[in-house]
Amino acid sequence: MALTKRSTKGTALTHTELDANFTHLGGDGSYVMPTGDGDSGQVMSTNGEGQVTFTTLSGVTATIANAYPVGSIYMNASNATNPATLLGFGTWETFSAGRVLIGIDSSDIDFDGAEETGGSKTHELSIAEMPQHAHTLSMNTSADGDPDGGNRRICTDDAEVSGPFTPSHLSMSNVGSGDAHNNVQPYIVVYMWKRTV
Repeated sequence: MALTKRSTKGTALTHTELDANFTHLGGDGSYVMPTGDGDSGQVMSTNGEGQVTFTTLSGVTATIANAYPVGSIYMNASNATNPATLLGFGTWETFSAGRVLIGIDSSDIDFDGAEETGGSKTHELSIAEMPQHAHTLSMNTSADGDPDGGNRRICTDDAEVSGPFTPSHLSMSNVGSGDAHNNVQPYIVVYMWKRTV
């Protein structure tokens, strides 16, 4: 279409003036719009004679659409715009918030199905998960405060003390807090969407 210069300024264009100023092959200044909806992924286009129809994507856009079929993941490092706007096709929803992606592995029950989830951001170790370690054991070698009023018999590297001995004279130090530890791998945050339509 081409717009030509008008001689009268400040007034609205009439239908005749519109038809004269906007040139297209239809000739009467009108377009015939489709009466129904098109197929998913189609766009509206004109045939150059005033007839508007739905057309299947072609060229570069069609190639990109084929590269991102339904179920595809789109990622962008800095642009939060929905891919439907950026790419011009499809319906997209945000995907994988706070989670990393991993490839499917049919031999591992944790990773053998698409969109399975698992893992945790933090983890508290169980006893079985702790490394083998030792604690300090302390002994009371003084007879003071002995409820039996007698001495104890305690063997050490340097000496032996005689007398009754009870477990209450032993103490073992405790370490650790039981808090869950950080379980997050090194990461970088991006915007992710999944195509649903």
